[in-house]
Amino acid sequence: MPHPILALVTFFMAISCGYAQPLFEVERESYCQSIRDREPVRPFKEIAEMKKGEGLFLWMEIKAGQRALTMLEAKGQMPIYHAWATEKGVVDVIDIGMAKERWMELAEAIKKQYKHLGFFTWRTQSFKRHLKEGRWYVSILDANKKPVRKVGSGSDAFRPEIVIRIIP
Repeated sequence: MPHPILALVTFFMAISCGYAQPLFEVERESYCQSIRDREPVRPFKEIAEMKKGEGLFLWMEIKAGQRALTMLEAKGQMPIYHAWATEKGVVDVIDIGMAKERWMELAEAIKKQYKHLGFFTWRTQSFKRHLKEGRWYVSILDANKKPVRKVGSGSDAFRPEIVIRIIP
């Protein structure tokens, strides 16, 4: 077993060199009309045809590791943000992270899943109503409001897009 000081030094060197694992990544996502049993219902692919005044969810499953578990254990919460935007800029920033109440509810299950798999997942979403026609995207941001990536996408920030079409 490596010496604890050596492990800490290696950890901090990895962070400073940019090699540390991200706090979390997006495992799955879906723009959808509703959510049932924590899964998306009636998902949209590239275009969402909606009636005026209807809303749209961006549902996600988050995959997180040791850094996220450490943050949750220390702070009891982990902010994650959805920044909804158009070509003109950001319209709204919504905190979709794990709040203290949810952490207290899920802590044992999350710790058990992490111990068994080496990571844990949970599902979350944001909702927007009265969207205007056009191209929309959502930037997924971590606790420091830095962009995150999708699992397996390399180092690119993940920003799912959708085109809104208003129908009669």
